[in-house]
Amino acid sequence: MTRLEDFYRNKHVTVLGATGLNGSYTVLELKKLGAHVRAVIHYRPSNEFTKMADEIAYADLTNIYEARKAVRGSEIVMNCAGITGGVGLAINDPTSFVGPNAVLGAQILEACYREKVERVGHLSSTVVYPPSDKPVSEKDLDFGVEPYSLYFGIGWMKRFLEKLCQYYYEKVGLKIGIIRPSGSYGRYDNFDEKTSHVLPAFINRALREKERFVVWGNGKDVRDIVHASDVARGLLLAVMIHPYADPINIASGRPVTTLELAKMVLDAVGSKATIETDETKPVALPIRMVDIKLAKSLLGYVPQVKLEDGIKDTVEWYRKQIK
Repeated sequence: MTRLEDFYRNKHVTVLGATGLNGSYTVLELKKLGAHVRAVIHYRPSNEFTKMADEIAYADLTNIYEARKAVRGSEIVMNCAGITGGVGLAINDPTSFVGPNAVLGAQILEACYREKVERVGHLSSTVVYPPSDKPVSEKDLDFGVEPYSLYFGIGWMKRFLEKLCQYYYEKVGLKIGIIRPSGSYGRYDNFDEKTSHVLPAFINRALREKERFVVWGNGKDVRDIVHASDVARGLLLAVMIHPYADPINIASGRPVTTLELAKMVLDAVGSKATIETDETKPVALPIRMVDIKLAKSLLGYVPQVKLEDGIKDTVEWYRKQIK
């Protein structure tokens, strides 16, 4: 099997959404491998990972002309661009996920095809799956069964973009590696509790609250949370080994309850706050476990960041940001 280093060294790779969580780590991983990286950003300022890129470009990727210019001359394009958010955003502004991301994804695929890009990396999501009390595998996606109600819009949008990727692969030969990551975390995440996912919200809360730490719901919700560096490596592997528009799960393979997650965050912060639950607060899907057997066997993917270590690194980094 070709090594990542051998495949990506000196390749001209463009990372879209290069200041977001997954995009930032994708730039970092590519630079470790010796790639020539163009980081494309929209409105977020460059960060320490983005600044490692050989080029930094600004573009509104919903505009086809700007999208084509952004990917021009690239051998590979990693699409990490998009609007993301947690339960708060899904409840309070549910359409913010849907139309803009659908337009963004479609324009990027068209731009890559028109500019003769050789390969594309596409980030989908495990929100495409219907609810399940067992680890979801790739074969469990049944288009006759709706996504979880809270994820209805974003779930169908992600399903649509996966199908669009398959269309471009089958009709015009654009090679595309698709991964379905579970919830990712790490530096440069969104820490605004109004719109963030659960882990950055917990970190923000733990650093702010000294006596009481409130977990929304009953604390029994089960998640699979994966470090963004593992997501980046999964994406690079999929593009190199399996660029056939055939989605592959990327996750940690380790289920954790929100109560367990809260304890890990408090330990990392060094807080003695008492954990309480509030079942009047909204929660997302009660159980989401992810089967990563295919990623292991097909891609040789192995998660490298232990959850406790990743949380500690993220806490230490974020603590410095808010001083």
